[in-house]
Amino acid sequence: MRLADLPDAVVTPARLHKMRGVLAQRLASVTIVLDNVHDPHNISAVLRSCDAFGIQDVHIIESVERFVVNRAVSQGVEKWLTLHRWPSPAACRTYLRRRHFRLYRTAMTPAATALHNVPLDHNIAVVFGNEHRGVAADTARLCDAVVTIPMCGFVESLNVSVAAAVALATLSHAAREQRGSSACLPPRRQRELLRAWLIRHAHGRSGHTQAGA
Repeated sequence: MRLADLPDAVVTPARLHKMRGVLAQRLASVTIVLDNVHDPHNISAVLRSCDAFGIQDVHIIESVERFVVNRAVSQGVEKWLTLHRWPSPAACRTYLRRRHFRLYRTAMTPAATALHNVPLDHNIAVVFGNEHRGVAADTARLCDAVVTIPMCGFVESLNVSVAAAVALATLSHAAREQRGSSACLPPRRQRELLRAWLIRHAHGRSGHTQAGA
């Protein structure tokens, strides 16, 4: 869809400027994998963090748990994200490895790399597991390394949505600092997403809904 094809009332210059500014900050080098996360509240909170810190692609493994969004929590951010839903960990890993991602699962183990020490000279996918079971064994076997969030208090773990927010804030900032524009989405992908967002925005204004990508 061309901008000229949209009525003036659908997209204002200010809104278009906002969309382009958001896309310019979206990262191609950092992504997240949710391995059968169960609670819709947690899932939705993670999606909000992805949008806030510029993570465009979100990968969801649904081999056990069904992916469900709580829209009261997500505030509709899922319509601006690209959601990849996978029936198995292997399918997810194959896709990411073809795009030169290394998979880091989160765990509290002595051998884990501290989050702020993760090298960012390659693409990174951070894997978060189920609230009770953690990262599944079959998913863990497919990961390249283990990462942990250092803690200084008595608690030894964080809620998955909080842990994801900390990880994404840390890694997104570091990726932009170290890699600059090469960490972000290429111009062609930005243009494709802009077209999709304009269509979605137009449908929203006209009272129609469209499923997230």
